[in-house]
Amino acid sequence: YQFTQPCKPRSGHFYLRQVLGSANFATGTDIVDFSQGWLNYQIEHHLFPDLSMRSYQKAQPLVVDLCKKHGVPYIQENVFIRVKKTVDIMVGNADMRDFPSQYY
Repeated sequence: YQFTQPCKPRSGHFYLRQVLGSANFATGTDIVDFSQGWLNYQIEHHLFPDLSMRSYQKAQPLVVDLCKKHGVPYIQENVFIRVKKTVDIMVGNADMRDFPSQYY
């Protein structure tokens, strides 16, 4: 997303942006997580950058439940879909979306 307004670090709005502005890749098993260097937990990493990589597996179900409770979308997609979306923005085939006004 593109953000038109600033927010205070570590505020509720800051954490909302971290969830809405991030997306996870396939997660859940040690083999999958190891093969991706635990970079597949982008949402948890942006929420809690000081957590160890192994702690992301434990944090993910808590974050998912919290998002469901508050109606916040939790995005998890295939890594190749995410790469395509990024490349499309980089080469001008797509635009970055504006941060949804309902969350300001």
